[in-house]
Amino acid sequence: MYQAAQKACRRYDTERNKLKGMKNFFQLNSKTNEKSYAPYIVRTVSSKTAQMQEMSDSDVTATQKASRLPIWAQIISVLCFLTFTCLFCGILSAFTDSLDDMSMGEMWDIFVDRGGIIMIVVGAVCFVISVVIFVWGRTRYKRVEASPQLQSVLDNREKVQNDGYRELGVPEAADTIDILVFCFKYNRRGKEVSANPFARYMPIAVRIFSKDDEIYFADTSDLIRIPRSAVTGVTVIQKRLAFCGWNKDQSFKSKEYKPYKIRANDYGTMFIKGCFSVQLMINGEESEIIVPPYEREILQKYVPLAY
Repeated sequence: MYQAAQKACRRYDTERNKLKGMKNFFQLNSKTNEKSYAPYIVRTVSSKTAQMQEMSDSDVTATQKASRLPIWAQIISVLCFLTFTCLFCGILSAFTDSLDDMSMGEMWDIFVDRGGIIMIVVGAVCFVISVVIFVWGRTRYKRVEASPQLQSVLDNREKVQNDGYRELGVPEAADTIDILVFCFKYNRRGKEVSANPFARYMPIAVRIFSKDDEIYFADTSDLIRIPRSAVTGVTVIQKRLAFCGWNKDQSFKSKEYKPYKIRANDYGTMFIKGCFSVQLMINGEESEIIVPPYEREILQKYVPLAY
């Protein structure tokens, strides 16, 4: 299944490249942290601010990690649930298949003789263990999510990020918009491939504003500037794009995002259709900025949309 997902992702990437033949403006080398948009960075936060941001992110990650069960507990829960499911389906199938050939009493006697009681006990124990671990996990998650400690580290991260935005000169009235970033690595042939085997893109929330006929994008560390005249057009990508991560406060299943028909699979990969491709021509180089469809209202403040 893992290999099938990788092949599907590679096949999709090939089709996507044939369709567009255009480089993503926002690309990031996952190994070296090299940024393809580096030539357009006009300001960067100080090393002190960057260090504070890194520390605040680490605090949030550590606190949120405490809300999750230990790996050993997750493994035991999955194994117990699978064991229960297999035993339950096996017993049910055995009784169903033999129902026309013998009475219930005869089936029960054969079942007991073959160690059926032990199977029931093992299945029941596995079911109870999986339920207990599930309840433990939910209780632990809710306790951490409601804890003052988590709120404190979240508030601190927000403060540090806002300090960074001020240092970059980002206006308070700037909008926040998701863009799809391509995180890549080089394969043995020296070709750029997705660093994530399950999704090509990762959504990043950036601040966006315009000034003096130029458009600015700011993440927590850099301020990127492109001339408005570099925008040559906007098209809609009709194929589904795969990405990992969700930045919005509300779930992608919520009423607000339901119209965009965002789907997710068991690997955490999300799929969305109808993204905007903002096409650029800078210094003779063609590239694109990919924006999810739920950011339409914000995007059209800065580039004209004909859709």
